[in-house]
Amino acid sequence: MSCFNRYRWELVPNNLPVVKRSCPKCKCKTSFINTEKFRVNANKNNIDVWLIYQCEKCKSTWNMAIYERVNPREIDKEEYKSFLSNDKDLVKMYSFDIGIYRKNKAEVILENISYKVNKYIIEEGFINADSIITITTKFPLEIRMDKFLSDNLNLSRSKVKFMIDNGYINSNSSNKLMKVKIVNSIELYVKNL
Repeated sequence: MSCFNRYRWELVPNNLPVVKRSCPKCKCKTSFINTEKFRVNANKNNIDVWLIYQCEKCKSTWNMAIYERVNPREIDKEEYKSFLSNDKDLVKMYSFDIGIYRKNKAEVILENISYKVNKYIIEEGFINADSIITITTKFPLEIRMDKFLSDNLNLSRSKVKFMIDNGYINSNSSNKLMKVKIVNSIELYVKNL
C-alpha cells in the first residue's frame, strides 16, 4: 500500500466528430454528420466498406472508405459481422481514427466533442494524502488540460493555474500543463491542500 490516493479517470466521448467538406448539392463547404452506419459492398471478388456521413443541410451522403477492394479473407470475421450489424463500438472506433480521415483526405472536427468522465478509485484511504490521477482515453479529443482539471476538480481555472504554477499539480508528460491537450495515460500528481 502506498501513501497516495490513486484514481483513474476515463474520458469517453458522447458524440462523434463531424467532417467538413464541399457538398455537391449545396455548392459550399458544410458539415457532414456521422450516420453511425456502415455500407458493405461486394465488387467481384473484393469488398468495400464505408462509413456513411450525411450533409447536415441537404442530407446528401458521403461514404468514407474504411476498406477498398480488399479480399474478404483479409477482414476479420467478427469485424465483418460488426460492419454488417452497424456495431456502435466499431462505429466509434473508426469515427475517431485519424489515419482513416487522412487516407480519405477528409477534414475532421474534434473541437466540439462532448465527453463524460468515468472515475474509478484504484486505491484510497488516506485522508490528507496526495493523489495520483491517471487520465485515460481511447480517442483523440481536443480538450485542454486546464479546462478539464477545472471542471473535474471543481476549481476555478485561476486556482488550477495557481496550483500548476506552484507545483501542487504536475504531470509525467509535460511541464506546460496549462496548454497541453489530453492524451492517453497522462499521470497527474495532485498535492493535498
